[in-house]
Amino acid sequence: MATRAPRSSLGTAVQVVFLLLMLSVLAGVLLVLFAVLSLVNAPGRVAGDLGSRLGGVGTEASRAVSNAQQALQNVTDPNRPPTGLVYDNEFTSLQSVRVGDRLPDASQYVLTVQAIRRRDGAESADTSLYGVIHAELRQPRETRIFGQVVRSDSDPHDYVIYKGESFRIAGAVYRVNWISQEENTIAVARYRHPDVISAPLKFEYE
Repeated sequence: MATRAPRSSLGTAVQVVFLLLMLSVLAGVLLVLFAVLSLVNAPGRVAGDLGSRLGGVGTEASRAVSNAQQALQNVTDPNRPPTGLVYDNEFTSLQSVRVGDRLPDASQYVLTVQAIRRRDGAESADTSLYGVIHAELRQPRETRIFGQVVRSDSDPHDYVIYKGESFRIAGAVYRVNWISQEENTIAVARYRHPDVISAPLKFEYE
């Protein structure tokens, strides 16, 4: 059974251009007709009114052509940047960290995303999910007697962190941007200017 070939992007752009041009022509015809009717009803106002309306027609036509050219460029240019996005310059990077992976290292401690859990009875989706961050010493402290290790302490700590909360590691400040239990991942965004952050920090490690 034969199938229809999909329309090319260029063909779609040409149709968009043609439609916009037809709409501008129709608008021009309507405005000229309105100007002629005004001429019949009020001869004294013909010159200024007609000139203003014809100027409006030219402006609308120019805008329609400009929009059509932009649409054509957006379709045919594969290297164009995405349109309609708002970029947040508050952060310098966004990193996704899966359960079992490490956050950026501190000088003495290693921090790992240990788990993502859901809290029952939460008021919103943002407060129902939280991540568990486990921190421990890179090199455990050892207590020796006569050269023998009798005690080893990695100084473990677990922290519960929610979306929107911030923490500091090695001078950089991060904020939890989102948490996904389906993907077992949290995303942390690094602030561009950590010294001006006034929000309370969940934990800090140098």
